Amino acid sequence: MWNLNNKTVVISGATNGIGKAAAIELSKENPKILFTYRNQSLADELLTEIKDVSPNTRVQPVYCDFSDQNSIKKCANEINDLCTSIDVLINNAGVVNTSYHETADGIENTFAVNHLGYFLFTNLLLQKLKGDDEARIVNVSSAAHSFVKKMQWEDINFKHNFGKGLRPYGQSKLANLLFTRHLAIKLSTDNISVNAIHPGGVNTSLGSQNKAWYSKPLRLILRPFFRSPLKGAESIIYLATKQDDGVTGEYFVDSKIHKSSTYSKNLEEAQKLWELSEKLVGQTFNI
Repeated sequence: MWNLNNKTVVISGATNGIGKAAAIELSKENPKILFTYRNQSLADELLTEIKDVSPNTRVQPVYCDFSDQNSIKKCANEINDLCTSIDVLINNAGVVNTSYHETADGIENTFAVNHLGYFLFTNLLLQKLKGDDEARIVNVSSAAHSFVKKMQWEDINFKHNFGKGLRPYGQSKLANLLFTRHLAIKLSTDNISVNAIHPGGVNTSLGSQNKAWYSKPLRLILRPFFRSPLKGAESIIYLATKQDDGVTGEYFVDSKIHKSSTYSKNLEEAQKLWELSEKLVGQTFNI
């Protein structure tokens, strides 16, 4: 097991669900934890729970709205100021939407939060991950990436065929895998592993903001089949703490390498997504 004592762990979307479970469990290893939040009361609750299980762990909440690129930049700047280095970055912030709406940046909310949020946040923190010591990036994807066969380049926002939101969500999770594989290649000469995970069906608040009539009944029907947030966080915890074995650019389910869709391994499409993402965030990242 990789010793996290005095190492720095950054977790986005840590105030509920698997992000919260991962933060609490990892805190027992006594790292310094920085987590992003939107809701102050939930952040305070997490702080209390971490202190209950690990009183000596240093914990720093940092506000971030992942649907707002300016907020992501401000958050990343704050984290960069607070850290001399980052050892583990866990990209977990996410949304499920059942109706179409755009962010202030003019991008469909699901794609903006679930993919561009990871892309921008990671690139802005990358210099703190680079160094003599090894580092890990863990991207929370999903088996939902198979909801779509490919990226919908002609209408990346699904503005004209959003439907009930399943395909836009699936595309965002497919983007997580393409991003993971492309970043792993870009960082192949650095001591940084980049892997993605599927947490399984987890009983969390993800998607609870949706107003569609079928959202609540569907959650009630599926709830008995959901796994706990801690069970869903197992692959995150595994990748954050396992001994370095050189594995990077892979997709994990239940802490084991798992097969993802053939398209998710298409490096030309991954490059295309990278270039589009740079355009949508208005920055070029030379790694």
